[in-house]
Amino acid sequence: MKQHIFSILCQNVPGVMMRITRAFTRKQVNLDSITVGIEPSGLARIILLFNADDRTANLMRKVLMRLEPIESVEEIDPENSVVREIALLKTVKLSGEDHWRVVERIEKAGGKIIEAKDGAIIAEISGTREEIDRLISQLSPDILKEVVRSGQVYCQRL
Repeated sequence: MKQHIFSILCQNVPGVMMRITRAFTRKQVNLDSITVGIEPSGLARIILLFNADDRTANLMRKVLMRLEPIESVEEIDPENSVVREIALLKTVKLSGEDHWRVVERIEKAGGKIIEAKDGAIIAEISGTREEIDRLISQLSPDILKEVVRSGQVYCQRL
């Protein structure tokens, strides 16, 4: 099994996400990430990440193309794409030395402090999944109170 990434262009109508996820459920394929955005045309672009063999991925593409509100399904090659994810990190209340050490790690990783109050921090970081995972593991569960992630977004290179 390997990771597959589908970029689905579909009409922005109620129930489209349910139809897509139901197709994956029926074939017992777990979705690792779902990201949705609205294109300038008004159509929705849905990025799906999942693990499957090539035969199953090809079958899923065919199943999705049969769904009424879907305009196109393309498989994205991550090697020829720009990939980003955004995460918001909230810390527990930190004392002086720990507070500044955490701020330094966040800024060194390319993140920025969004809010700081009473020793707690909310920070934003964007980058690849690995970069975000690395920062989260450096900060540890003792420091992080909450982590919210956007899911990966992909845009094929020019």
